[in-house]
Amino acid sequence: MKPIGILDSGLGGVSVVLALRNAYPDMAMVYLADQIHAPYGNKSKQEICEIMEGNIRWFQQQGITEVLLACNTASSNALEYLHEKFPSMKIAGIIDVTVNQLNDADCVGVLATTATIASHAYKNKIEKRLSSFVIEQAAPDLVALIEGLANEQQLSSVLDVYCQPLEECDTIILGCTHYPLIKDQIAKKLSGKIIDSIEPIIQSFSTRNYPKGDVVLYTTKDPHHLQQQIKTVFKQRVEVLKGVVK
Repeated sequence: MKPIGILDSGLGGVSVVLALRNAYPDMAMVYLADQIHAPYGNKSKQEICEIMEGNIRWFQQQGITEVLLACNTASSNALEYLHEKFPSMKIAGIIDVTVNQLNDADCVGVLATTATIASHAYKNKIEKRLSSFVIEQAAPDLVALIEGLANEQQLSSVLDVYCQPLEECDTIILGCTHYPLIKDQIAKKLSGKIIDSIEPIIQSFSTRNYPKGDVVLYTTKDPHHLQQQIKTVFKQRVEVLKGVVK
């Protein structure tokens, strides 16, 4: 079996890869951090689809036939497009597995990128599942701040703005895989239960066969920079290779 491809724009996907490796130490994965196009969340749907098409072709060139979009923006804007473009590949998103954690909630707050919020993917799926009131809140600057390793004070000031409309929600969805990296800071601003995509992604592999082998990380930008980010955020030394996407 070929490795499973994991795709995101940067550190959010790294957190998914490391969580999967911790749960399944022998799982073979190839991760592509498309940092040259980050952040995705402030781009148009057409731009996101075009970028995703190039990335999936890169995986295809590696012989990889299964890819997880470890990115809410890509999942909400490009998944159907990619299914049409690559019918022979298994391409999965993370919106459904995240929403499926909801069992009961009066008010659900969705904190996500501008593009994810504009798609209303979470709102539509939540309202099909529950009779909850949904508040959507875009956080256009948050991914760039996280990628830039912003300090707690910088994050706190923008979180004050983004979290304020969600204060009355009893459940908060972190609709971006970057956001769990600052989950503790978000929890200081909000009293509701916070859920994200990490645990359901792990559970999605618990009852299936998966390829065995190594984990290889690529970035479309500067490998040394991503290595330093991973060392700073995750306290781990890993090798990162250059991935050239055409």
